Amino acid sequence: MSSTTETTAVSTIGEDDLAPLTADPHKRELYRVDTYLREGLLSFDRLGAFVNLPDRTFVVIKPDAIAGRRGAVILDILRSRGWHPAAATIFTFNPLLTRELWRYQFNAASEQRIAVVDHLLGSGRSLLVLLEDHARPSWLPASARLTSAKGVADPEAARGSDLRTQMGRVNGLFNFMHTADDPADVVRELQLFSYGTGWSWCAEALASKGLMSTEQQSAAWADVHRQIGTLEAETPAHDLDAERSLERLRHSSDAWAHCATAWRSPRRIGDWLDTLATTPLPEGSARWDVLSVLTMWIDCNQPGIAAVLPTTSADDWRQTPRQT
Repeated sequence: MSSTTETTAVSTIGEDDLAPLTADPHKRELYRVDTYLREGLLSFDRLGAFVNLPDRTFVVIKPDAIAGRRGAVILDILRSRGWHPAAATIFTFNPLLTRELWRYQFNAASEQRIAVVDHLLGSGRSLLVLLEDHARPSWLPASARLTSAKGVADPEAARGSDLRTQMGRVNGLFNFMHTADDPADVVRELQLFSYGTGWSWCAEALASKGLMSTEQQSAAWADVHRQIGTLEAETPAHDLDAERSLERLRHSSDAWAHCATAWRSPRRIGDWLDTLATTPLPEGSARWDVLSVLTMWIDCNQPGIAAVLPTTSADDWRQTPRQT
């Protein structure tokens, strides 16, 4: 007897289906077989959320922004540039969410960054804010416009007009916010968040056929500021200054006091990271003292290694079919 092997496709998503969602051909190929993107497409279809996807994006206000009291600053700057909240919910990062969110970028992360990032993102709750873009040009999706305006994470490569620079970003990890690079990432990442948050918090806003009225905007602004206040009440304010943090730690009475006394140089970051691997971070403000030193001294990226998916530039969208 003879048998035949049928050739089957690797994805239910066609080669051209993602062209309206990302300007990056390599991302289109990878996302065709990405589980979260596939599930996200099904969720958006069920919610009727595709109709205004070009006008929608999101921002995550991270725990460092809450500790550094940058939440209201971020919101004010976004408002001045034409982004308005449509819905918001509080959530907590965990190691799996972090790695899957940055699945196509973490290959370039240094071992030092990987050692620190979970402690940072797990140091408090974050705010996920769905945004409407009231100022985008017709050819540029809201997500791509925000990512372009946000700027890079590395302060040394930043421009003065970058949102992160205006927010007073401190270093490569204390950069306060995360956004989706393009509409494909809006779909994929909201699906990832949904495993913890569900969809009820944003379903109505995603399905809306138009932008919010003035009254709806006012209510949404009040709600997001209320939630920022909730998070700030949970987290002590901190200056996020490494030198001041060293001095405060030096006068404490635990293992971190020894670090701050004996190893007061970035050249001893390895000793700090060894301590981090075996010693719990202190509670309260002292936790942010340790994180301020660690995030200032580590190397964030692996030399010579590029991310699987770098950020697409806004100009790439000029040649990309618009979503309909």
